[in-house]
Amino acid sequence: MTRPRAKHVATAAAAALTTLLLTGCGGQSPYCSVIEKNADALNSFGKTRTDAGYAAYAKAFRTVSKEAPSSVRKDWAALADVTDGVLAAQKKVGLPLEDMKDKAVVAKLDESQLSTLNDAYEKFNDTSAQRTAVVKNAKTECEITLK
Repeated sequence: MTRPRAKHVATAAAAALTTLLLTGCGGQSPYCSVIEKNADALNSFGKTRTDAGYAAYAKAFRTVSKEAPSSVRKDWAALADVTDGVLAAQKKVGLPLEDMKDKAVVAKLDESQLSTLNDAYEKFNDTSAQRTAVVKNAKTECEITLK
């Protein structure tokens, strides 16, 4: 009976050694690698309020979501969706995101346009749970601190 047990211990030890070698020697998981690769966009989220900036954020979220573990995949995808939603709303009303700082331009928007933008921004702002989840997961899963 000691032989089968020894075989299980040896198998477990080999699996642990393989995991250690993969993570210890730069064999970072695809998920962690993609977070690291997109860290600049992820850490600057919301700071660049331009169409190009938000397109970069959405792309980063979408890219990470494809590699994310199932426990946070939907959170990453939701962030991509709401960021894309802001861009789509801006495009629908014909106003680039960077022009939202100009009060005179915004004052020219009609109720329908304002409603379109407000709906997109509310969905965007309602993602604090998803943002918290992905930041926490990146830290625990990858030891990457996102701001």
